[in-house]
Amino acid sequence: MTEGLQGMLFGAISAGPDNAADADPAQSELRICALNVHSAGPGRAQPLLEWTLATGCNVLILSEMHPGDGGRLMLTGLEAEGFYVTCTTGWRASRHMAVVATRGLDACPVDPAPFDPRVVAVDLVAEDQSIRVVGVYAPTNGMTADSSLRRRAFQGQFLDYLAAIRRPALCVAGDLNVIEPGHQPPLPGFEEHDYAFYTRLAGLGLRDAYRSHNPEGGDHSWFSAQFGSQRLDHAMIGSAVGTIRQCRYDHAPREQKLTDHAALLLTVSLDASR
Repeated sequence: MTEGLQGMLFGAISAGPDNAADADPAQSELRICALNVHSAGPGRAQPLLEWTLATGCNVLILSEMHPGDGGRLMLTGLEAEGFYVTCTTGWRASRHMAVVATRGLDACPVDPAPFDPRVVAVDLVAEDQSIRVVGVYAPTNGMTADSSLRRRAFQGQFLDYLAAIRRPALCVAGDLNVIEPGHQPPLPGFEEHDYAFYTRLAGLGLRDAYRSHNPEGGDHSWFSAQFGSQRLDHAMIGSAVGTIRQCRYDHAPREQKLTDHAALLLTVSLDASR
């Protein structure tokens, strides 16, 4: 186990002096890749790592990470490439977790969510602006009563946590495992609390980046012949973060069978005057 990975037992990998020296203080945009890696094992972890690095993004939000050999391979690979990697204390004992990895930006972990390593938060500083980024992997919709109870409990806890740490420049991204009201096609497996979760995020002053940039867009990020195609992966952005320049789904990792989700790619231009 590398020294850097040992540091993750306490919640984060330090970028270290060498990586800090590589940071670009003139960085003027966030290039975000949010991707569900589908508990990648060693066989998929390396090509997934290479694919995410090739996006050129300076913020990676990885969900459904599993703390096994594949997950460790991806984390140590990101660290070797100069990324500052943050995950919540307790991640090693969890079945799943979320990770935020950043490069070229000053980063500081936020007090972790006390209820689940599926949630991780970090403060980024760019253009003299502090932006709070929250990565999340919400419980999946198993189309059962137990699944509904687990989702409802998590959604309530997450909203309470978000209310406690919110700030105007806030970005929440990852696999939220909910769809927007009016989703096409209609999916009867989702319940009122799922739509209320999405709506309450918007009520915190967050806009759905994809829907804001693509008002008539019909993309989905996960596909199922049994349960219907679904847009489960979201980026919710506070207006104080900046201007959304691009937001789209890239289906290459799904089509290459590296994962079962499309990647959400988002570019936000920062405004130093904010």
